[in-house]
Amino acid sequence: MTGISRHATRRPVSRSTERRAPSAAVVEPLSAHDQLVAIKSSLETISEALNAIDPETLSNSEHAKWADEVNQVDLAIARVRSSLLNGIAEAFEAEMPSIRASTARLEKDLSRLRKAVDVINAIAGVLGVVEQIIRLGR
Repeated sequence: MTGISRHATRRPVSRSTERRAPSAAVVEPLSAHDQLVAIKSSLETISEALNAIDPETLSNSEHAKWADEVNQVDLAIARVRSSLLNGIAEAFEAEMPSIRASTARLEKDLSRLRKAVDVINAIAGVLGVVEQIIRLGR
């Protein structure tokens, strides 16, 4: 028997039957895009691990299985990338009406600005003529 008594190693036990709520903050669920990014990252990690294996050290059957797994992971990565690109294209397409409206407003504002600059230039020209007339009257 050791020199430590059984009572010294006991921990106090709570007699309360209440359950405490978890103290972790509520985490929002990941969007589909974020889930795809996480899957892509995991697949890339798997791909790196598979590609770190020296195929020369594998038996014929192991080599065949390894090659198949490398191909499957590469295909999965390509499909996830394609899904991500499709999602970006869909998001961009969804924003197109807003982008078109903003562009049209910008074109109108630019046209107004050009007209304002033309008016300012015309007034400046008139003021130049007025200044000449004033100088003549001196």
